Amino acid sequence: MSLERIVGGQSNPTYFVDYGGRRMVLRKKPPGPILRGAHAVDREYRVIEALAATEVPVPRPVLFHDGDEPLGTPFYLMQRLDGRVFHDGSLPGLAPDERRGIYFGMAEALAKLHAVRPEEVGLGDYGRPGNYFERQIARWTRQLRESPSERITALEAVAEWLPRHLPPDDGHVSIAHGDFIDPWPSACRSRLLLDALAFLA
Repeated sequence: MSLERIVGGQSNPTYFVDYGGRRMVLRKKPPGPILRGAHAVDREYRVIEALAATEVPVPRPVLFHDGDEPLGTPFYLMQRLDGRVFHDGSLPGLAPDERRGIYFGMAEALAKLHAVRPEEVGLGDYGRPGNYFERQIARWTRQLRESPSERITALEAVAEWLPRHLPPDDGHVSIAHGDFIDPWPSACRSRLLLDALAFLA
């Protein structure tokens, strides 16, 4: 067996694991005291497992272990898929057609995620349904106001405008990816949604 730590960006320690002919990824809670609800590898695994039978490109789940032994914290294993990691979202050095394919692949992956009905895949009790726009705008506004950076007049104007122009809540519930940012592992077509910390919208 071989184990290699993946560095950069992950809030949960993440490792490549090779065991026999199997190539996997291990994600675990960090050691030490953590805030309640933080580093919820159990929730990550639950989402990946629920989405595995859908068209959403996620790695195949392998195992979830909720005890502290043998690694000191709960962990899970999932299939390892090869791809490229881009550290600059503008994808410098790639031809326009290749960039276009990657961007469309990202959009297609998110569209497939959004099309999943949570109750149909066992996630009906996951997250907080309802008032999605109101909750998101309130969070963004709070973060804006609590930011120690210099005030930006245009952002303040948007923060004032958005709550007054909320679309009506139609009661429709979908899954959204709460942390979908570049860098994105891909090969022109998005093959998986990593760190699938999803929530109900």
